[in-house]
Amino acid sequence: MQRRIRFNGKSLFAKLLLGFMIVIFISFAFNVFAYHFFYGQMRDQLIRSNSISVSKTVDGYEKQLSQLDDLLTRYFFNNSVVALKKGNIDSDFPIVNELADEFKTIVGNYNLDLENVFVYFKDQSFVIDKNGYTRAEDMFGKYYVSREYGSDFWARQFSEDFHFRAFPSADFQKRGMDLVTFDKGRYFPIIVKSQIGSQFYVGALVDPDRMFAALKGTSDNPFYMTDKDGQLFFSAGLRPAALPELSTGLSYVSHANNYFFYQQGRLSGLTYVSVVPYQSVASQLTKMNVLLLSLFALSILISLALSVLLSFRFKSPVQRIVESLRQMNPAIRHGSTIHEFNVISEGLEHMIESVHRKNTLLQKYGYLDKIKSIQALDTDMQSLVETDRPFHFIMFHIHYTHEYGQLGNEHPLKATYFLEFINLNITGSFADSLTMQIEKDRILSIVFTDEDVSAAIAEKLLYLKSIFDRDKTYYQLTIACQPRLWAPTEFTAAYEAAGEMVRSRKLNDETQIVDAVGATNPLLLWTNEEDRNFAAMLESGNEASLTALARGALNRLDKSAASAWHYRQFASDLVSKVLMTLMAHKIDTHALDSQGSPFDEIERFVSAEQYGQFFERLLAQASALIREKREARDPIVDFVVRFIEEHYGDDIYQDLIADRLNISTGYLRNYFKEKTGQNLSDYLNEFRIGKAKEMLTATEEKIQDIAARVGYQNANSFTRMFRRLTGFTPGEYRRDRILNPQK
Repeated sequence: MQRRIRFNGKSLFAKLLLGFMIVIFISFAFNVFAYHFFYGQMRDQLIRSNSISVSKTVDGYEKQLSQLDDLLTRYFFNNSVVALKKGNIDSDFPIVNELADEFKTIVGNYNLDLENVFVYFKDQSFVIDKNGYTRAEDMFGKYYVSREYGSDFWARQFSEDFHFRAFPSADFQKRGMDLVTFDKGRYFPIIVKSQIGSQFYVGALVDPDRMFAALKGTSDNPFYMTDKDGQLFFSAGLRPAALPELSTGLSYVSHANNYFFYQQGRLSGLTYVSVVPYQSVASQLTKMNVLLLSLFALSILISLALSVLLSFRFKSPVQRIVESLRQMNPAIRHGSTIHEFNVISEGLEHMIESVHRKNTLLQKYGYLDKIKSIQALDTDMQSLVETDRPFHFIMFHIHYTHEYGQLGNEHPLKATYFLEFINLNITGSFADSLTMQIEKDRILSIVFTDEDVSAAIAEKLLYLKSIFDRDKTYYQLTIACQPRLWAPTEFTAAYEAAGEMVRSRKLNDETQIVDAVGATNPLLLWTNEEDRNFAAMLESGNEASLTALARGALNRLDKSAASAWHYRQFASDLVSKVLMTLMAHKIDTHALDSQGSPFDEIERFVSAEQYGQFFERLLAQASALIREKREARDPIVDFVVRFIEEHYGDDIYQDLIADRLNISTGYLRNYFKEKTGQNLSDYLNEFRIGKAKEMLTATEEKIQDIAARVGYQNANSFTRMFRRLTGFTPGEYRRDRILNPQK
């Protein structure tokens, strides 16, 4: 008898087979969807990454142009430039040389990719650049010759209405004596003008290729910059016949197998365009398409075969088990002792714990994004962040002392110790709170509450202060917490306010609880004259006077109840002045780093005495180095200095001193400048004015008599020089010393 094959739609075999078919179909649909999604994601990722790259490049350009704007704008307030504008260029060569040296330093030392910096005076029609004084027609007709930027272009800018403007790059040449031209390079001009009108403006020539190499890197993709009128400003790579137009609301456009990414600079108004070829990515996606389709077909065939095989293999044992249960015991227990189920349960438990840890970490990242106003794209992260409850905000700032640095890295007083201890205490007192570390020296605690619990928080912070003060030798802890309840939308405001409060910390070694924003604006500690005196004393290596000036500034900081931040700012400024002076004299500054960087050292001070001792040591070392440099002078410099000290009241000319030495005046002037770093005429005037200040303070002689005694036969010339070097007239200086004898 032939056996009939019957297919029961309600059997386990049918259900298993149907289930496998559904799984195969879902898998196939998912793979198709995943392929299309992946294809779109690759394209979107390409666009996103290149948009970010262009944004970073634009930020770099705009930041550098902003720095140039700030740097060049300073010269509208520069006394030397104003003096040249009012005076006669033929009698102000010391000022010209000083400006030229400053421009040369800016071009050589500033990482701004500059070729030259200059001041163009309209009425006098002359230019001062890094090489000194020159006529405008020579500057732009011989030394920087450009078809696009001739002399008439530079003169025309006085009639234009703008403050800051960058012009397209162009090739510049230099014209020699025999009318032979030499290529100088490709530069783009920058001009900064005063918005209230001025008879001069400040300009610079920037090397666009060097700036591009520094900001864009080694990318081979074309890069273009256009101005507001669509004119090509700069290009790297092949110059395009025309750039494709950008649709409204978009930042990129696809054209001729390329993506063109656009972004406009806020300061310059320039449009930056980066070109990325799409052809290579498209070919890779085509190959992946063929591979994925092949894998799809193979996976379907294998899945069908396995589904039929597994369905048959499952059917027989399950049917035997079911039949056995029905025959032996129809009451089936719901519990199970199967080992595989236990393994699965344990695995699920570990997975749940892992998900919980992940959610906790994502929650902290979510709050960090809200605090710093970063738009989070992850919806899972956003769902974990509390956005509709008021909160209290606490910031802990850890500042390690010098003693901590000597303990080594294995000491328990590290950031994780603070984080664990603070989290334990805050969470123990306020259950609905979150504590996290956002920087290596900053920890935040956010206490969510519907009612103001400032009093309870203040009590808890006092307890923490008593604990942390036990180890205050190794760190300074600042706790910033305003006694107020912040609204759910004020995360960023709370963070910024806490940061300002941290800067209000007073100078001591105790744990401080700051509950209000203090004054964090810079303090004016020195007058202009004291600043000049400091520079002069440093030039002469006068250790005692330098230390007295530094001590005076520390006393003023103490009287003004300055914060620790003010102390560090003043110390950083003083260290910078010392280092710049030493470098100007070509003195090796590594001798000052025997105990580490001076800037790192001042970060660990907790008292005014430590600052005072640091200043004494620093100024003593700097003075010794400068005196050693000055003592290395040869007989010519010694003769000049001695001659001025003995004859400063006489009518001294540089020609006279040169005749005494039997050398030319020009050689003497250059030699003295090279050896001392100071012009001979400046040294003579400073020495005479110094003697005049002593006489004004110690005697009651008439001003014209004092002028004659120090070598000025014309009292008006004496008064002008005195005001230039001190900021006062002689009469004002004498009255100031009578009213303030302690200065």
